Amino acid sequence: MTHNSAAHKTAAHNSAAHKTAVPKFGIIGCGNISRFHFNSLEKAGADIVHIADIDEKAAAPWVKKFNARFSSDYTRLIEDPEVTVVSILVGSSLHYDIASRAIEAGKDVICEKTMMNNAAEAEAIVRKVQASDQLFFTGFMKRFFPAVMKAKELLPSLGRLFSARVRTYQPWGNFFEADNAGDFGFVLGNYGGAVTKCAGSHMLDMMMHLLGRPESLFAHVDYIPETQFDRKTAILFTYPEGMTVLFEAAAHPLKKIGYERNGWDEYIEIDGVKGRLELHTVLWDHPENNAPLLVHYDNERETAVEYRGDPVNPFDDEMKYILHCLTARQEGTPDAVDGFNTDMVIEMAASSAAGRKPITLDWKGL
Repeated sequence: MTHNSAAHKTAAHNSAAHKTAVPKFGIIGCGNISRFHFNSLEKAGADIVHIADIDEKAAAPWVKKFNARFSSDYTRLIEDPEVTVVSILVGSSLHYDIASRAIEAGKDVICEKTMMNNAAEAEAIVRKVQASDQLFFTGFMKRFFPAVMKAKELLPSLGRLFSARVRTYQPWGNFFEADNAGDFGFVLGNYGGAVTKCAGSHMLDMMMHLLGRPESLFAHVDYIPETQFDRKTAILFTYPEGMTVLFEAAAHPLKKIGYERNGWDEYIEIDGVKGRLELHTVLWDHPENNAPLLVHYDNERETAVEYRGDPVNPFDDEMKYILHCLTARQEGTPDAVDGFNTDMVIEMAASSAAGRKPITLDWKGL
C-alpha cells in the first residue's frame, strides 16, 4: 500500500443524504484537459449540471452540450445546492482554495494533478478530507491503463526487489540551449514548476503506486539559467532493504525516440531476483493510437511475455471508476493522500537539489 489504511474512511462515515444522492457534477475549468473529463464523464453516464470558467467562450460548447448552468465565478458553482461533486480542472496554484471551499461546502472532489501547489497545502487538504464525510480523488489517470494494472498484478512474482528506473522524457523542444521558456512559460503559472511537476508527477505517482513510498531522496534539478523553469530532474530514491530507484524527467528536443518513436520516451523498469517488468507508456493525449507495452521477464523460466492490449483511453476507465465510487459512497484511489505523496516528493526534490544533500522523507503520519 502507498499510505496508511487507517486514514481511509468507510461508507459508514458518510452522510445519509450522500448515500442516496445521484452524483451531480460541477466542472471548474474548461482548458485543454477538460475535454477528456467531459467526454469520459459523458460516456460514464454522469450528470453534469454546472460549469464554471472565467472565459465564457471556452465553456459555451460544454454548457450547451450538457444543458448546464454557467458561472464565471467558481464560488457560485460550489454554492449550488444541486452540485454534489466538484471537478477542479484549473492550474495547481488555484487548487487549494477551490478544494478547501468545496470540502467545507460538503462536496466531493475530483482534483487534477498536481493536487496542490506545495506539500503544506497538500497535507492540509488531506486532513480536511479525513475530518469530513467527503470523497476526494486525485487525477492520475495513467494508473487506469490495463498494462499498469497488469504490472501491479505481476509485481509479487518478481520476488525481492532491488532496483528500478523511472523515466519521463517529453518532446517540448531544446531548452538546453535556450535562455527562456518560450511558449512553455505558461506551465510555471499553471503548475508552479515545469518538467518535474507538469511532466514528472504522473510517473512519480506511478512509482509510488507500484513500489510504495520511499524513505529518502537525493536530487539534482537543472534550470534554465536565471529562471525557475526546470528542464531536467534526476532523483535517486532509497527504499527499505537497499532497493534504489532512479527517476529522470526531461524536456528534450529529440523527435523520434521512445516506444512510439514520436519523442515521447516514458517507462518504468523494475528488477527483482525472480524477474523484471518493463512498462512503456504512450502519448498522453492520443492514447487511442497505441496501447502501452508491458514486458514480463520470468527468470525461473527464462522467458519474456509481452502484453499488448487494444488501445484504450484511461480517462474513460478513471471516470467510470470514480463515478462508481461516488454512487456507492466508497473510497477509492488515487485519493488525497496519493496526491500529497507526489506533492511532497516534488517539493523535497527541489529542496535536496538546492541544498545539495539527501533528504529523509517525513510523511507526516498520513
